[in-house]
Amino acid sequence: MSTPLNIIFSWFEKGDIPTEYQFKQTFSSFRHLDEKIKMDEVMGLHEAFQQTLSTTTFTNHLEDENAHSSVLAKRNASNLTDINVEEWKEKLKIKFVATIDGSEETGNVFTKEQIGEIVNVFQAKDNELLEHIATINEILASNDANLDELQEVVDYIKENREQIELLKEAVIRNISDDKINLIGIYSNWGAITYQNQFNDLVYDKIKNIEDAANAEKIKHEERVRGDSRIKHDLDTLSFVIDAYDTVTMFTIPIKVRRIDNNNIEVLFDSVPPNIIQLTIKKI
Repeated sequence: MSTPLNIIFSWFEKGDIPTEYQFKQTFSSFRHLDEKIKMDEVMGLHEAFQQTLSTTTFTNHLEDENAHSSVLAKRNASNLTDINVEEWKEKLKIKFVATIDGSEETGNVFTKEQIGEIVNVFQAKDNELLEHIATINEILASNDANLDELQEVVDYIKENREQIELLKEAVIRNISDDKINLIGIYSNWGAITYQNQFNDLVYDKIKNIEDAANAEKIKHEERVRGDSRIKHDLDTLSFVIDAYDTVTMFTIPIKVRRIDNNNIEVLFDSVPPNIIQLTIKKI
């Protein structure tokens, strides 16, 4: 048996001379470095080994690729269900990221938000075109005298194709149009008998329509990618100009230099990343 430490310490107090017996008891209470400790002499060691795996069992577990398939994803994701994949996308915040599924595909990939912005741009242009169409329909439905005259010209062409063909032949044969009698009667247009009179009248009416249309031009629209020279034909130095990014829809700052009444130069602080829509309105 080992001797308690407090007894051993009492044998070596100051002034004491330990006996041979006390020395033996002291060293017998400790194990020598060369003395092997048996497993059954270590308290609790046997019970601890009862809770460990054998080397074979542990190795088999390491080599079993399906050992944790119910809780861990495989490197090739072969054990993931469709629900698992969607949950991963949701967690990684890539559920709505656009992808190109083919390696040979080319082009831009847009996020859902960017696509929404592009669709909004197209929708805005569609709405603008619909407004123009509605305006044209209103003009066509109105009692505009110029439009009525234009319609009369169109009606004449439809109703007198035969005479027009004869006129072509006459021109080929070098017959002047002041020798060609009109087949129809156009009392609303005054006293006209010959083709040359009719031609002059039609020309004047079309010219009046064009002049009226040109006089009403107050707006010019154009798209640019950077610094540009714009010919707007508004015949003025007084105008307002709006510029916006056709993708982001944000207004873009620009500098404008007036060259003359019909031409301007548009300058940007930096090259815009997208197409810029310019609208110039006469004031």
